[in-house]
Amino acid sequence: MSYRITEDCVGCGACAKKCPENAITGQPKSRYEIDSLFCSECGTCFKTCPRGAIMDPQGRRSPKKGKKGMVIRAKIDESMCAACKTCLMNCPHEAVRVVRRGLFSGGSCQVDPEKCDGCGQCSRLCIVGALKVNEVSPEDAP
Repeated sequence: MSYRITEDCVGCGACAKKCPENAITGQPKSRYEIDSLFCSECGTCFKTCPRGAIMDPQGRRSPKKGKKGMVIRAKIDESMCAACKTCLMNCPHEAVRVVRRGLFSGGSCQVDPEKCDGCGQCSRLCIVGALKVNEVSPEDAP
C-alpha cells in the first residue's frame, strides 16, 4: 500500500507543489491523485496537506493544519470524562480508547495522537464537554 489522497481533498495543490518526484497531479479545486509509479513514499505530501486528506501506507490520515502550520488534535479532560464511550464508538479513525484508573474507577477515555486527525467528531458528540479540539505545534504532535 502507498500514500493516497482521500475524498477530503479540496484541490489546493499544496501536496503537488512540495512533491520532490512530481508524482502528484490534478487540477485546482478538484481531487488530486498520486501516481504510485513515481511516488518514492518520502511522506512530504503527508506532512504538507493542510486538510488532512492524505492517507499513509499504514492507513493513518495526515493531520489537519490550523493557523500558521499548527496541527489540530483532540484532547480529553480526563477529570470531566464520564467514560460513556460515545466518542470511542463514533471516532472515524479509532483514535479513542478507554483507560482504567483504579480498581473501582469507571475509567476515562484518551485520544491516541497518532490516529487523531483533528476532525472534531468526538468533540461534537461529547455529552459532558470533556473533549476539545485544539491547535498544537507540529513538534508536540506525532
